[in-house]
Amino acid sequence: MNLLQVLHQRWSADAALSNLLPASRVFTGLSPDRSLPYAVFSKASQRPLSLLGDGSAVDRVGVRIRLFHDRYDDGAEIAQQVKAAFDRIAFDLADDKKVLNMQRTDESEEQHDDGAWEFTVHFDCTVSLPAGV
Repeated sequence: MNLLQVLHQRWSADAALSNLLPASRVFTGLSPDRSLPYAVFSKASQRPLSLLGDGSAVDRVGVRIRLFHDRYDDGAEIAQQVKAAFDRIAFDLADDKKVLNMQRTDESEEQHDDGAWEFTVHFDCTVSLPAGV
């Protein structure tokens, strides 16, 4: 399972997030259904931080969570819960990969011409990769 799939799984397992926006309304990449509200996970960047002597490595992966909602207060509440659920956490990925730290780096909110609100939260994930990956 890749990083974005695990994040989606963690959203689904988080009762507070799922009550505000069900995981069925959370997508990876592009949303096939743009009816509001919905959220989208995307990978914004990936760069190596270090290569260790045993062949393992540490990468920095940028993740962006964009939330679209027609009501500001409801969207802001979900964005706040996203920060609470994902900021400064660590978790395992598949194949002995691990997220050592997921840390919020930036956020924004914007109202589009159609009235929809977009809340964006950026995270940097420090990912440990085993030798040979």
